[in-house]
Amino acid sequence: MNFNENLENFKNKRDLIEELDFYRSIILKKVKNGEYHSALEKIRSALVLIQEHQDSFHIEKQLIDFYELNTQIKTELDQHRIIYQRRFNNLLREKLDESNLENFSKLLAMLKNDVDQNLEKYNLGDISANITKYFKYIKRLYEIFSCYKVLNYHDASEKIFEFVKDVKTEKFPNLKLLISLVYQNLLNYRLSEYSKEFDKISISNLSEKMAINQDRLIDFINLIMKRPKSPIKSFFPNSQEVYFKKSSF
Repeated sequence: MNFNENLENFKNKRDLIEELDFYRSIILKKVKNGEYHSALEKIRSALVLIQEHQDSFHIEKQLIDFYELNTQIKTELDQHRIIYQRRFNNLLREKLDESNLENFSKLLAMLKNDVDQNLEKYNLGDISANITKYFKYIKRLYEIFSCYKVLNYHDASEKIFEFVKDVKTEKFPNLKLLISLVYQNLLNYRLSEYSKEFDKISISNLSEKMAINQDRLIDFINLIMKRPKSPIKSFFPNSQEVYFKKSSF
């Protein structure tokens, strides 16, 4: 290779490195402005450019630099995602009941607003979708509340069983606990009504009246009896009979 060819190669390599330096400056500017996805697209373009000229020039250093920059940006993007995921996970750990569900919903709505404002910036589509799904369950909870508060036992029971079936596969632990408490409240209301009619009743008869499996009913009765205002005085496994409190009415 003569001098002129060497000089031409040098100029071409220098021009390529200058172009890559320009790419790098644009990428760093985008990262500073929080435009992570656009920065990653620029890195992909720079890597394509490097690979096209890799056989002609020794530019391994530039290749390594852009791979490292790619990893750095992805890590920073993940860190932002983690912040929003952690906020959502913290809400899922909140203990819910009927009295605080409205305030909880406001906190969830605030998070949803923040997530949607940064949806594309931090790739938060999955978190936004999960929050939207959570709100749909909250809406169904209010429908259940409206049923059992007017003592519409059978409609409320049906809605609760459907809710439990649907939420079973979701990673919403506080919703699962809340629906269990709601069902206990519903059973408690229903049992209070029966306590006005009966001093005692067999578990089989009660199971039939309440349209609930005997074993499951026994499990809930054992929970309800621990409540301060439980209408149940005692349950005797041997005789399979439930005794109601009469003095409370």
